[in-house]
Amino acid sequence: MIVEVEKQRHGIDLIKIDNDETNIVFTNFGARVVSWKYHDNNIVLGNKVEADEFYPSNPFHFGATIGRYAGRIGNASFNLNGETYQLEANNHLHHLHGGSNGLDQRLFNYDIQDNITNIKITFTVQHKSMEDGYPGDMFIKVIHTYDVEHRWTVEYEAQSNQDTLFNPTNHVYFNLNRDNNVIDNHKIKSEQLNMYPVDSHNLITSTSPIDLVTIFKSNCISFSDIFNSDNAQLKEQVDARNGLDHPFDVGNKQFFIENDEFLLDVTTTMPNVVIFTFNDTTSWDSDFNIYKAHSGVSLETQFLPNDINVYGNKAQSILKANDTFYAKTMYHVAEK
Repeated sequence: MIVEVEKQRHGIDLIKIDNDETNIVFTNFGARVVSWKYHDNNIVLGNKVEADEFYPSNPFHFGATIGRYAGRIGNASFNLNGETYQLEANNHLHHLHGGSNGLDQRLFNYDIQDNITNIKITFTVQHKSMEDGYPGDMFIKVIHTYDVEHRWTVEYEAQSNQDTLFNPTNHVYFNLNRDNNVIDNHKIKSEQLNMYPVDSHNLITSTSPIDLVTIFKSNCISFSDIFNSDNAQLKEQVDARNGLDHPFDVGNKQFFIENDEFLLDVTTTMPNVVIFTFNDTTSWDSDFNIYKAHSGVSLETQFLPNDINVYGNKAQSILKANDTFYAKTMYHVAEK
């Protein structure tokens, strides 16, 4: 395996890893993935040529580490230990993806370790309460590892000096099609595919999910079948947002995305995944915006969004002072 660093403007570095059949690129801006190619097919959305221009202005969080909190927090506020915290309302009345000073906008320090069979990049950053309104100053590690088996692993480690919330994810968009055509032909497979219904602001309306395996009588379902389902509850959810933007429970914390050529195996320690099919691309007024609806699918492994307001002091996103947070998600791509 070969690793090299390309320096672009604004302090943005690209860390490029070549593994013969595949190559993958990361950047210190948002500790994000920029490119992942299998032969000549780029299976994630991004721009490595003009990364220093593309990513700072991109509103869709391509490939970025999201935090402190992935997804929405209702009314941009929460109660913890008897105190109410008011956050930035950057999504209508609500708080989304950690706000405008979230991890996706930070330049991380990094260290590269070449272990022969894998390359490990440890990104680190300090995140202070004054920067985002959450309680506690945090030290955060995001570790990207790529190995000879074409397996990309993301690990998160963090500590806070106060009780706080921490719900990180990576906002990568996958498209396994060789021509990067829409992902409607992709299938999702898992022993369990339970989808949580959401309201018009994409906040969970019920902790009783919709069981897609029962609806379709299969645990391997194409996105086009989901988009065109005549099941009343599912149709209402999909039609309202031109696709999926929903939290899921999956079986044994593992699921697969596939088309006719590739199989992507996703395993995680996190209890949920938000599946977002990139439903409306028109809000980015830029020459860089070459994307149409359903150009990719984001697979955001995380805790249930807004869990602090749903479950209170039982929310899984609560990180106690001086405890160490750890989570891992692994993506393995293979030809079929």
